Amino acid sequence: MDVSADTIRESLAKHQLFEMGPLPGRTNHIKAGVLVPLVWDPQLCVLLTIRSAELRVHPGDPCFPGGRREPGDSDLLATALRESREEMGICEAEVLGRLSSVPLYTSDHRIEPFVAAVRMDEVKPNPAEVEEVLRIPLEQLLHRPQLDAIPWFHNDVEELSPVFAWQGHLVYGATAHTLYELLAVVAASAEVALPPLVAGRFTWKDAMPDFVAPWA
Repeated sequence: MDVSADTIRESLAKHQLFEMGPLPGRTNHIKAGVLVPLVWDPQLCVLLTIRSAELRVHPGDPCFPGGRREPGDSDLLATALRESREEMGICEAEVLGRLSSVPLYTSDHRIEPFVAAVRMDEVKPNPAEVEEVLRIPLEQLLHRPQLDAIPWFHNDVEELSPVFAWQGHLVYGATAHTLYELLAVVAASAEVALPPLVAGRFTWKDAMPDFVAPWA
């Protein structure tokens, strides 16, 4: 799959963003800037972090580097770049565009994702925050006949929430929605079909064993 950073930048510029409203029982008013790092090493991969088990919030979860805006951040993109430096040691990032705002159900946060090309040799995870870095080849995901999903209800309509099993981890929730949207952009760039979402292999208990979703 021959997809360059310039091609993805062009696809992101044409991509229509959407903003999902607050989830049931949440306000989702707290914005968090996150970076969606892409590397060509040599094939196109996206990087996710596994949060340290010592962290108080979402320990062990797969996610993109990011967090809440701090006083020194000029905007949420600056937040995403700062957090990627602190968590992954990334000092140089070529920002290609952004993806849609996605709310979290487990808190009042929503993530604001920015896609960037980075160099793999720059990635030096901070062990205080990052237990592991996942490198997921996007072509492998696009070549799957289908992508896993879990049903959920939003505004009384059943929808499918994507999930991705990778190297013993299950990517779910807002991170998975952002990854799925990224796949749609890459599929458009490569002029290939996006695999359909299909439910049945996983449940919310697989994603969140200690949490009972109201739609489960």
